[in-house]
Amino acid sequence: MSFLATHFSALRHPHFRRLWIGTFCSTAGQWVQSATLGWVVYDLTQSSALLGAVLSMRAIPMLLLAPVSGVVAERYDRRYALALSQLVVVFISFAIALGLALHRLQVWHLFAFTLLAGVGMVFDRTMRNTLVFGTVPRADVANAVALNSIAFSLMRTAGPAAAGFLIAWVGAAWNFTLQGLLYLCVAALAITLVTPHEEPRRAPAKSARADMLEGLRYAVTDPVARTMLLLGMVPAFLLIPSLSALMPVFAVQVFKTGPEGLGLLLSSVGAGGVLGGIASVWTARIDRIGVTQLTAVLTFAGALVGFALSTSMPMAMAFLFIAGIAEMVNMSSNHTALQMSAPQALRGRVASLLPMFPAMMALGGLSTGLCADFLGPSHAVVALSVLGAMIAIVAWLRSSALRGLRLSKLVGTPH
Repeated sequence: MSFLATHFSALRHPHFRRLWIGTFCSTAGQWVQSATLGWVVYDLTQSSALLGAVLSMRAIPMLLLAPVSGVVAERYDRRYALALSQLVVVFISFAIALGLALHRLQVWHLFAFTLLAGVGMVFDRTMRNTLVFGTVPRADVANAVALNSIAFSLMRTAGPAAAGFLIAWVGAAWNFTLQGLLYLCVAALAITLVTPHEEPRRAPAKSARADMLEGLRYAVTDPVARTMLLLGMVPAFLLIPSLSALMPVFAVQVFKTGPEGLGLLLSSVGAGGVLGGIASVWTARIDRIGVTQLTAVLTFAGALVGFALSTSMPMAMAFLFIAGIAEMVNMSSNHTALQMSAPQALRGRVASLLPMFPAMMALGGLSTGLCADFLGPSHAVVALSVLGAMIAIVAWLRSSALRGLRLSKLVGTPH
């Protein structure tokens, strides 16, 4: 019990537990969606470039609406905004399921689905991240973020595996139906959530446009926020797309397998992410958070190089497992530092920048797909991984804010 109290302290708070269950449901839906969508697109088109193009559509709402979601988080009830974002995805998931069942689905439907799902994801990310601060005391925020990473990773393991086997057994239509039901559960949990630790909301003194510009100005001028954004975007744009956009390509072209093999590859990343989420609970207690992030990025890049050069499925799955660990440690520490460094009055707008990371993943999916068509999937992954590692090293050498970042200062400064 003392171990649980020390390492999983956020779970002592019942309202965070409800939010945590919602994170499980939401991330399960997202990973079932990602695996199923990738398989359906590649099955219809047999094109890596089109696969990357469909996935890149998520970037449009994420880039355009991320600042808007921050203003919504600070002006309106975050619980209802989160619920509404989930209901959007419920509707379109059921619509795609119907199209698949009736054999009427075309590629443009998948482009539209990805675009609208991106709208839901923008508000989901922003509201969920800001709601953490309302469900736990500040001292437990880093622990709560790490626990959310564990939920993300557990569903990343189970979701793709379930998606792959369901495609083989009952067809992709049932996968989209399952997504809709999961998002419906999230909406119900959000509406009933209580946030006892949320600070009183001040009446807005500026226009929504001025608020958005203020948040963006802070992100650009504050050295900690600026560095965290850069170090978060490097994996998002250069490394993570190899785990999403190219997995169907590796499954079919490199390892000569079907949807079950795709599920195993993606689940290897998720299994590593589970361990990475648990490691994030431990690394949340390490003061030098900048060192943690740099180490995680370099490990992530090295594991992807090993995966790209693998000659068998077991070897590839082992390297993907390591990549999953490193990805989760980097993501958790990065999100914690970015949000805790922000003044309370700007937290919603700073949290709204987090959907920029999946937007970079979506854009990275397009560039990675094009690169794979030109160089081949293995050479593309190696080239992008080496580039990502080099950028992270340069950022470390040039940024005193990153080298001097201390978690103890962030926890002790509530702004």
